Amino acid sequence: MNLKVNTIYSIFNCLLDNNFSEKIDKNRECIREKEKEKEITNIKEINEIIMEADFCNVAMSKNNTPYLIPMNYGFHEPFIYLHSANKGLKIDILRRNPQVCIGIVRNVKIEKMPDVCKTSMKYSSVIIFGKAEFLTDKDEKSEALSHIVQHYEQDVSRDKLNFDEYEFNRVTVLKVRIEKITGKK
Repeated sequence: MNLKVNTIYSIFNCLLDNNFSEKIDKNRECIREKEKEKEITNIKEINEIIMEADFCNVAMSKNNTPYLIPMNYGFHEPFIYLHSANKGLKIDILRRNPQVCIGIVRNVKIEKMPDVCKTSMKYSSVIIFGKAEFLTDKDEKSEALSHIVQHYEQDVSRDKLNFDEYEFNRVTVLKVRIEKITGKK
């Protein structure tokens, strides 16, 4: 038999196998159990991932075309704060469609195995869904920038942060209220 015929023959045998659907159901059940084991439901653990990661990836969409960009961020529950230049594709997209999905990952480690198929990736991640809001109030914008700075420089007190007026006006600050959040390890 040639390869095509042999493959088709194997598929038909699987379909005729009375236990085939049972095997598929068991496989699905096993996958769901593994997914549950990896799920993080403890909000304290989720917040730790957010606070300890170095950057986030922000996904947005323009006319059903996805756009993803890495960004610096700050966190003060229940908000993620982002900053950007005042102009650019990201700003254009968010003005039309403020819905975002933010991915945050930390502790990435490849666990190599002699059998390449068993090599795996260890990490902790958080996915956040929300809506980006452009901050225009000077005090709110300043507070948001403080959260961003403190994410990277924890020993800087907020009262020591004075933003230069020129630089302050050159930056757009976004506030994302966390509407839905999931974690995985």
